[in-house]
Amino acid sequence: MTQEMTYFSIDMTPYEDREKYEPMRMKSWPRDDEAWDRIQKLKPTLDSLTVDVIGGALQWAIDEGEAVVERMSRSSIIREQHDYRASINTLDCDNVTTVSWSATADPIRDTYPIEEIREGDVYIYNDVHGSCATIGHLPDYCVVIPIFGEGRLLGFSQVFGHVTDVGGAVPGSWPIQSKSIYEEGTICPVIKLYDAGKLNEDARRIILRNSRFPGELQGDLDAFIACTRLMERRVLELVDQYGADTLEAAFYAIMDRCAEDARDHALPNIPDGTYVGEDFIEEDGVSERPIKIKYTIHKDKDRLVIDASGTGATAEGPVNWAMDGRHYIKWLGAFLAGEAGQDLLVNEGMSRVMQMMIPPDTVLSARHPAPVVDRMECMLVMIGAYNAAMAKAHKGKVIANSFNIQLYGIWGHDEDGNEYLYREIFGAGSGARPWADGTDTVDLVPHSKNLPAEFIEQRYPVLVERVGLLPDSGGAGQYRGGLGYLKDVRCLADGYLSITAYRTVFGPYGVNGGKAGTPGVCYINPGTPEEEKLVYRKQMIPVKKGDVVRITTPGGGGWGDPLKRDPEAVRLDVNRGLVSVESAMADYGVVLVETDDPRFPYTLDAEATVSRRMEIQSNRPPLKLIDRGPAFNKLVESGQITVSDYHDLAFDENGNQVG
Repeated sequence: MTQEMTYFSIDMTPYEDREKYEPMRMKSWPRDDEAWDRIQKLKPTLDSLTVDVIGGALQWAIDEGEAVVERMSRSSIIREQHDYRASINTLDCDNVTTVSWSATADPIRDTYPIEEIREGDVYIYNDVHGSCATIGHLPDYCVVIPIFGEGRLLGFSQVFGHVTDVGGAVPGSWPIQSKSIYEEGTICPVIKLYDAGKLNEDARRIILRNSRFPGELQGDLDAFIACTRLMERRVLELVDQYGADTLEAAFYAIMDRCAEDARDHALPNIPDGTYVGEDFIEEDGVSERPIKIKYTIHKDKDRLVIDASGTGATAEGPVNWAMDGRHYIKWLGAFLAGEAGQDLLVNEGMSRVMQMMIPPDTVLSARHPAPVVDRMECMLVMIGAYNAAMAKAHKGKVIANSFNIQLYGIWGHDEDGNEYLYREIFGAGSGARPWADGTDTVDLVPHSKNLPAEFIEQRYPVLVERVGLLPDSGGAGQYRGGLGYLKDVRCLADGYLSITAYRTVFGPYGVNGGKAGTPGVCYINPGTPEEEKLVYRKQMIPVKKGDVVRITTPGGGGWGDPLKRDPEAVRLDVNRGLVSVESAMADYGVVLVETDDPRFPYTLDAEATVSRRMEIQSNRPPLKLIDRGPAFNKLVESGQITVSDYHDLAFDENGNQVG
């Protein structure tokens, strides 16, 4: 049975015609008719316990495989910061396990006929524009192996991760001013690194030769291969226990369960209707012009369709993403799953209840040879656009904005002449919730950790002088946004600083009367006459021995009217050093009085607080549903930006707009 795949259709086809919503699936493999018929007949007979056990075993295989990567890899961005993901696919290249946005083996199917797929093969690639929309940028190398059981191909195990360096214009392969993907590193198309168990030594030498840090790259790729092989073994153990037919039938039952759970438990919690949401990339590394990502979301009882019409055109700089609607759905599907109020495994089944329509040649649908290395901001901003639309659907009862990552690197040579690259991914404050404050310094990359000072100082010629929270960075609100990082690093050798930072001018937006969080910026030699403040992306800025680099990351947006925040909560924040006395007075209308007790340096003046809050309330403008901060508002008022929610008002507890 050959399963026909077509390009994505933009019409509002009924849900039952799902095949018309399969984008970028350019080839299919013929299946064994007899085996496929058995699987189709067997699937409805599986009891839920069997599906649970097989699903749990597959998830455990993912966890175990990723633990192998952590133990074997050599680069800090893989080992310490966990920038990698594993998955298990069906023969049809559908993701069965916990979703990873690039977790499909479509590039293998697009390159090789099924008769050339053999046991012992190991496939490797990082080709953004030649990977069926499964790779975001060149530092993400992907390793895939086929899984054979009972004489036939059952599926694939796969892992991809962000390696230290794949060549290109700058160390770390992240040239933030690139105008073509050819500046961003070595492009590896889909190839067999191992052919039926035999290593392609020439290919391996080419890949490693094009990295500034070949030892780290080799260690990471070896770890990826070990991960996929371990997952293969775990799947074959299930074949031994249940048989290949039962295992494959369970694959499809697990995906069916995702779709059913999303349709039964998540979709009903979103009111039917059409909602528009936007968010903005600050600039593209080449020109300082904001780029809009716009979603028009249509929701009915059976599905949620996202139309990205109105999104900005392909950027000149490297902020583009070259993926497709199918993979974006798995990225955003986690947020639909959050509507369910219960655990919901997100896999390929999510594409049966969510569809996405993306016009060609936008920042979300860039074509070869568009630059893409900094596509991470698209990843973050598209969440902001989705969440802004949901704020309208839920009348303000959504989490405020953050979803931020900052990436900093210092490159140079130590006193012995050895080349080094100290690079670290930082999180930011998360957005406040309608029921609680945001969480401080949260990295969007799951399981990621900041690098320990001891590790950094042993490995790189730098000294970590300070790590902490950035006071006043969380957006004010009835519930406060989480705080961002503050980290001071002193250079012990001359070098160069590169910054890949987002939300450096536009703070993460507040929701339903909450204020925007503070943007995150970088400083060289803060508090000195030589202080230099850096916003946007910066590349290869000289730093000298003795210079201090201060890294700050954004705070999350606030939620709700700041004047409704419990004054005692504000007092506690001030005493803990999270909020300043000045912010307590100006943003929250809370008046504090100094005490002689060093443990509790401030106490509340309740009477003065009531008066101060009445004064603020009588003089302020109406509260907004979405507050994007003063820098953004200036651009709207000058006509340089248009946004649908600028005049939308906050909602009260009864769902009525106020002001």
